[in-house]
Amino acid sequence: MRLREQAIHGHQSAPSTYRPTTSSPIDSPDDQGSGVVIDRDGWVLTCSHVVENASAVFVRTADGQKFHASEVVCDPVSDLAIIKLKDAADLQEVKLADSDSLGVGDWVISLASPYDLQRSVSAGIISSTQRWVPASPYPLIQNDACTNPGSSGGALLNLHGEVVGIIEGAVTTTGEFQGIGLATPINVVKDVTEQLRMNGYVERCRFGFETQPLTPDMAKLLEPSLPAGLYVKAVMPRSPASLAGLLEGDVITEFDGKVVTQSFDPDSINANAATVKSHAMKVLRDHEVIDLQILLKHTSHSSATPTIPQTPPTDSFEHYDSLNGLGLATLTPSMIRELDLPPDAHGPLITHVSYDSEAYREGIAAGMVIARINNQRIVNIGQYVEIIKELKPGKPLLFLLQSDQGSHLVMLETHRREGND
Repeated sequence: MRLREQAIHGHQSAPSTYRPTTSSPIDSPDDQGSGVVIDRDGWVLTCSHVVENASAVFVRTADGQKFHASEVVCDPVSDLAIIKLKDAADLQEVKLADSDSLGVGDWVISLASPYDLQRSVSAGIISSTQRWVPASPYPLIQNDACTNPGSSGGALLNLHGEVVGIIEGAVTTTGEFQGIGLATPINVVKDVTEQLRMNGYVERCRFGFETQPLTPDMAKLLEPSLPAGLYVKAVMPRSPASLAGLLEGDVITEFDGKVVTQSFDPDSINANAATVKSHAMKVLRDHEVIDLQILLKHTSHSSATPTIPQTPPTDSFEHYDSLNGLGLATLTPSMIRELDLPPDAHGPLITHVSYDSEAYREGIAAGMVIARINNQRIVNIGQYVEIIKELKPGKPLLFLLQSDQGSHLVMLETHRREGND
């Protein structure tokens, strides 16, 4: 989850993709998140910031099945992503509701895996259906159902069990949940995911101008009878707004038939931008009201696809276990100290884990030490090689791993491939 910081913001011609967090670097993805199955053939929906910089993505379903992602398509602007699961079929898909029918005070339920606590359920009510926050091009659903790291991509449900939103994050000043959760409305999600599946990207348009709402005193200073308006601070050259004749210093008094009042949210202008659509605008210029028509055309699209790192040459490791996708090295006393391992750590040191391996999907990582395999204690690479060589085809492996977090067991389902020793 990206924990959003509160900030004062104005109407921008192009929404920022800055998504602040108090728990990790801005350009760092979460190492785990939540998601929902939207197609029985294996399409999963989640947040872009969970997967967009990942070297590999795998998914564990509610019934315990594990899948590797064969395709990941991200839209960083909306912070949404879709994942195609490899060899998946006949999955249980969610039911999508109509988020436009939501109202303030409606009960909602969050279903996600915060802190890797699988399928955690929390209840709350909707505080706002039109909450504009920095970095989001759409109004979000504000609610007080618990939202914590790992919740991102999870489902916000109505009391009928239908998805009304995708959990985005929370507003916080401390890094902990403070009762303000945010979710992308499912109607927005439907449009974005359809474009991602059809095109691999989301088409967007920009008006090409920046505004600032006028206070009553500012409005009266410019025009005594003017109660409110959006002051045009800048117009980008050769933009749709510039071509339509909008000028710096104009005051927008009406947009698409809606009068600009003190409660008018300028962010709604970009939210209503559609490809190849004409928008009507009334502006006040030199005490005269002028009608403008802005024709939007597709200008750019945004997408991001995680890059999959290649496995280094096998001869770059002291030993490479091709059966389990593990690169190994001899553990030395200096390595034990440097990696903050237990003083009595013993066995081969894992220096590489292949992204497409069962070991990777089970959370085995570089820096761990293999202390035991099944019922045998391991002290060096030679022992490890002999045990793997004598392993019967299809027999699982039980690893006792040591790391700076302590010791834990991991079981691997192995499948001997042709060419393995």
